[in-house]
Amino acid sequence: MAEPNPLYELSAQAYVAHADASVHNAGYERPALLAVIGDVSGLIVVDAGCAGGFYAEALSKMAERVIALDASEEMIRLVRARHLANVEARVADLSEPLGWISTHSVDVIVSSLALHYVANWESLFAEFRRVLRAPGRVVFSVHHPAMTEPLVQNYFGTQAVSDTWRVGGVDREVRFVHRSMEAIVTPVLEAGFTIARLIEPHLDLAAARTADERMLATKPWFLIIEANVAL
Repeated sequence: MAEPNPLYELSAQAYVAHADASVHNAGYERPALLAVIGDVSGLIVVDAGCAGGFYAEALSKMAERVIALDASEEMIRLVRARHLANVEARVADLSEPLGWISTHSVDVIVSSLALHYVANWESLFAEFRRVLRAPGRVVFSVHHPAMTEPLVQNYFGTQAVSDTWRVGGVDREVRFVHRSMEAIVTPVLEAGFTIARLIEPHLDLAAARTADERMLATKPWFLIIEANVAL
């Protein structure tokens, strides 16, 4: 099972509003990930861990079809409330097989800040490889190991950790998995992908005005990887 997070059931709307206004999400992660995703015109795209549907809506403007998946029923309700004609929104736990998606039927899998909630990446990326057809690719963002390292005693151990985030004026415990850089990259390669790009996004220090912006200009917070089906 993926790490359970009551935040996304109890405060889904508050979390989406927080992400839309946050420099970490709206000002930092989203522009960087969208630039890597690029043009998906006419393609079948899976949005794995879609949250409230920001990426599903953005991708739906280009893609032939978007399959938006999230473990949170509340998040899926928010996606469906966007009334996007070519988006199928479905509750799905990424730690379980996606058996209802046909083998070699998908062109691109996009995942924004979701895979660090999944414990077993070996089975996850094997399933991604199954549903993708050549020349398919996975583009995902996760917590950077430098972000999660202060929460663990052993950097090299893949382990569940917890942190407290303030969302909608309320402190919420959030649980996710810390991985070293090696533990992030190895399951991707072993599942039959080649890594095309590994990006540590950062803001422009000269333009930084707030403490958060200065931190995101000088310290890695998220990591973006583009992986292609090995041919």
